[in-house]
Amino acid sequence: MGTINRGSAGWGSNNVGAIIGAKPKSDVKVSPNYRACSTTFQSKIHSFKTLFNQTCGAAKGPRPSTAVLNTFANWIDKGAIVQTCTGAQVSRWARQCKKNYNTRTGTPTTCRNILATTFGKNTIKAVARTKTGSYMVATTPTWKGKPFCFPK
Repeated sequence: MGTINRGSAGWGSNNVGAIIGAKPKSDVKVSPNYRACSTTFQSKIHSFKTLFNQTCGAAKGPRPSTAVLNTFANWIDKGAIVQTCTGAQVSRWARQCKKNYNTRTGTPTTCRNILATTFGKNTIKAVARTKTGSYMVATTPTWKGKPFCFPK
């Protein structure tokens, strides 16, 4: 019988993190014709990495269920991106829109309501807790005609 190749992140390797965590080279030049397509692929890769990270490693709390992860994967397939935000960020946005939010007892539903009030109903697609206790949010890639990223 042959042996399985256990090289550093090669085929047959058990080091999945090295393959999935590989960062793109910053010196790679993308043709202007492919820039939009490349950006879309980069955001999808990053979103799937976020989902993958929920399945492995240590967890402070309960992990998202497989049904939740599959729902988020379906949103990514439809063009959404997955971002994370902390309870402190949600608390700050709740104060801005004059809603009540407690970081200890906050739920994904209350988080979704606050985010929908702050950024619009059509921008926020789904919200779930991550294994670290923060929130994982499926959002549209753009907001008000610009690329969307949660403010720090």
